[in-house]
Amino acid sequence: MTLLFNRRIAALLCLTFAPFLTVRAQQTYQSPPSDLVNILEAPANPVSSISPDRRWVLVTVSDPRTVTISEMADSAYYLAGNKIRATPDYRVENIGIRSGTVSSIDGRTVRALEVPAGGRIGTMAWSADGERLAYTTISPDEHMTLEILDPPSGKLQYVSTSGLHASAIPGKIGDLDWSRDGKHIAFTTTTLAGEVTWVVDVARPLFARRLTQPAMNFTTARGNIVDDAGCNWVNGGAPLVCRLWPTNRGTPPKISDVPTGVIVQESYGRSAPARTYEYLLQSPADEALFDYYFTDQIYLVGLDGRNTSIGEPGIHKSVTPSPDGKYLLVETIQRPYSYQVPMDVFPSRTEVWDLNGKVLREIRNSRVAEEAPSARDAVLPGIRFVTWRSDVPATLVMVEALDNGDPRNRVPKRDQVSFLSAPFAGAATPFVQTEYRFSSLTWVAPNIAFLNERLSRGARTRTWMIDPSAPNGGTPRLVWDRSTEDRYTDPGNWVYVEDPASDRYIPLRSSDGKYLYLRGSGASAEGDKPFLDRFDLTTAKPERLWQSAAPYYEQVLQVVDANGNQLITQREAPTEPPNFFVRDLRTKTQAQITRLGDPAPYFADVKSQLITYSRPDGVKLSATLYLPPGYDKSQGRLPFFFWAYPREFQSANAASQLIGSPYQFKRPGRQNYLMLLMHGYGVLDGPTMPIVGAVGKESNDTYVDQLVASAQAAVDKIVDMGVADRDRIGIGGHSYGAFMTVNLLAHSDIFRTGIAESGAYNRTLTPFGFQSEPRTYWEAPEVYNAMSPFNYANKIKAPVLLIHGQRDDNSGTFPIQSERLFAAIKGNGGNVRYVQLPLEPHGYTARETQRHLLWEYINWLDKYVKGAPARSATSATATSPAPK
Repeated sequence: MTLLFNRRIAALLCLTFAPFLTVRAQQTYQSPPSDLVNILEAPANPVSSISPDRRWVLVTVSDPRTVTISEMADSAYYLAGNKIRATPDYRVENIGIRSGTVSSIDGRTVRALEVPAGGRIGTMAWSADGERLAYTTISPDEHMTLEILDPPSGKLQYVSTSGLHASAIPGKIGDLDWSRDGKHIAFTTTTLAGEVTWVVDVARPLFARRLTQPAMNFTTARGNIVDDAGCNWVNGGAPLVCRLWPTNRGTPPKISDVPTGVIVQESYGRSAPARTYEYLLQSPADEALFDYYFTDQIYLVGLDGRNTSIGEPGIHKSVTPSPDGKYLLVETIQRPYSYQVPMDVFPSRTEVWDLNGKVLREIRNSRVAEEAPSARDAVLPGIRFVTWRSDVPATLVMVEALDNGDPRNRVPKRDQVSFLSAPFAGAATPFVQTEYRFSSLTWVAPNIAFLNERLSRGARTRTWMIDPSAPNGGTPRLVWDRSTEDRYTDPGNWVYVEDPASDRYIPLRSSDGKYLYLRGSGASAEGDKPFLDRFDLTTAKPERLWQSAAPYYEQVLQVVDANGNQLITQREAPTEPPNFFVRDLRTKTQAQITRLGDPAPYFADVKSQLITYSRPDGVKLSATLYLPPGYDKSQGRLPFFFWAYPREFQSANAASQLIGSPYQFKRPGRQNYLMLLMHGYGVLDGPTMPIVGAVGKESNDTYVDQLVASAQAAVDKIVDMGVADRDRIGIGGHSYGAFMTVNLLAHSDIFRTGIAESGAYNRTLTPFGFQSEPRTYWEAPEVYNAMSPFNYANKIKAPVLLIHGQRDDNSGTFPIQSERLFAAIKGNGGNVRYVQLPLEPHGYTARETQRHLLWEYINWLDKYVKGAPARSATSATATSPAPK
């Protein structure tokens, strides 16, 4: 009787106080209208690439990248910053490339790739010389084959295996990897039993031989977890260096729910600032799982299938053969593990091994987890960078700080680059010292290299031409000294080509050895005008060979010949979709290679425009304006939605620079906010929100004022253009864009609502820096507090849609950020909806998630923007001052 009474009272309370109650429940996945789903899941835009010999253009059309929520629900562990599966991903899905063509650059030969009826192409790989293309196919019944195409002849060969007829290869095929000479191709197959490495001898009938047992460490065989993962050719040929499970691996550790003790972390007198991370180790049980799944044994695997173990088992973060194939550079993670940082900065030792596994030299040994300092230009003390010099047989390049990693120490030089060559005995040879922080080295010839150094404070970069054969690099020649923020003076990047002899990418050099080539975006006040320059190695000066001109936007994809006479370009115009051309600079002619149509015909009637405007302090701003299909101003002003992401600058001049070109073929992508165009909204995509540092101050010292000014300027622009209704505009963003969104709602009344995805809203939870902020919370508490919209939750009157992945793996954006902001807005009587996305990381991937999010967007904006009543106040009003 009492229970029944309580239920009736609860029901009455729900009816009486429904507007004030918080509903927390799971909602089934929803879907937007079918026409929007069809667009959302239409084939992806064509993707084009060029063969290593620069003679063939490959064009493919693929399914959109999709994964179902059920696939994401597979058993997984979250260890040391990684999500890993307990079993190998062996499923063969009929998803991938729908069609593909290979076209010669002279336009005379076109080869269509064979795709099974109703099937797909999986992965593909060119041989180093560009003479063959290997690719996998997937049949509708989810059976995979491996095929090799000879583009000139059109001959197609199928790979088969022992004991199986025709082209049958068991398992999911991947990781196609040609030997340097093009005579062999290695690949893996994965079944529930494990992952296996195979090899094909291309010179003989295409027959695949199994080289390993199903014992590949599939956890580390995915290159996003560790470097140089899986199997790799040594010096471009046999043997392969592979990472397999240790022979005595045993069964997974049994994890008890009953604790065996407390967890202790300690720090005594040592400054160890660290940014916040997800997926960290949390217990001895996690450590045991980490050991079990990440430990491997290095093997040398011959073409005869002989597997020879070398060295001891360990968690090998990277295993990199020397260019001559005689040595291995091995980095091994070691204890004690950290519960504060991911495995990338766990204690480790770096060693040089011979091919018998003998340690020839320990190069580096960190015995504690390394919390990288957050201050600008601060680095880890000691040797922080070790790699092989790519242009000689076996020489290590090592970089270490001369100021103990602290930029506050006054020293004439910051970094030192040293060499250590085989047999790796004695002291390293100092090569060159840098006044700024070392950035990179580009090897061109025995007596030519380019050294880049950088300085974050002041945003400076310098490039020097040096002589690697001379002591201390000879007499350096300054080539460029410029601001890293200044796009208008960017000299571009070297044109690289794949060298079949060394199987590495090198700068293209003219046949007489006098020139290199640079291609760049050609940013200017009139928009981007891509170019190709010839760089004179004698004078160290560039010479302009070609530049894009109106009415087209054309960019150089590759230089065909060593003398820069022929270029492969991609050309487009506002009414012409991108296509590949061959441009001859001698005859000043061009020939079209591909004839691709509109990549997004469903958006064909969407109007786009690159617009520019200024905010009151004179900083110039820009954005891409999209108007829905068939819209005309005579139809009245539109409801609008903005999507943005702020950036910090150290100069107003750099912040004012234009990005993009008015001559590009603009088509919206299929992000949720751009799909709103098909639902009657105008969209302002990427309105620039620069946060500029004044003289003697950091950018964030006036973050709120600048953010509000930029947003107001964007609104004023589209209202003045006659396309937007000032009373019906919403704002949204992801990550730092979400942070921006909530700040704008807290400090102005410009927007009727906001949509904030996976943001961080309380900066005291990221106390050791965020984005480009170099100061800690304790150095600038007033800035951290003023920038935290959580502190102004009582000021947020516009409705807010908060969205967050429950498995957010991004530094700083813990789901608790959205949870606490929701509670704060709710507690202060605001209007807020909080959508948690099961299993989703920082970027959202599941098909069900994408559909549901678009449904959320439409319903939320229809209610709070499209259907919003007029209001009396229509200009921004700062509700709390920014720090002065």
